Amino acid sequence: MFEYTYYEDLAETVDIPKAGITSRPVYKSDRLRAVIFGFAEGEEMSEHTASVPAIAQIVEGECIFTLDNEEKEMKAGGWVHMDAHLPHSIIAKTPLKLMLYLLREPK
Repeated sequence: MFEYTYYEDLAETVDIPKAGITSRPVYKSDRLRAVIFGFAEGEEMSEHTASVPAIAQIVEGECIFTLDNEEKEMKAGGWVHMDAHLPHSIIAKTPLKLMLYLLREPK
């Protein structure tokens, strides 16, 4: 038997807060973890790294995505793949919804 996870509209799974950042896991397996984030305008996720490769996709809004000290202006439809341990940060220029996929090696 096959299994699947379905969302009619992934953007509706998280609300953008009036202040701060919120997140909601939407999928988890031994190889993939998917989390959607909602950022209030002007909110920042300070520089950090992930221990695994990751993909970030802008679902709604605009942001400045800094990748290893290189700023990228991103908007809805923007997509970036990051190697593990790449320093990165995000500043929401507008209310923002961001989908993050953490990619794990099979065990």
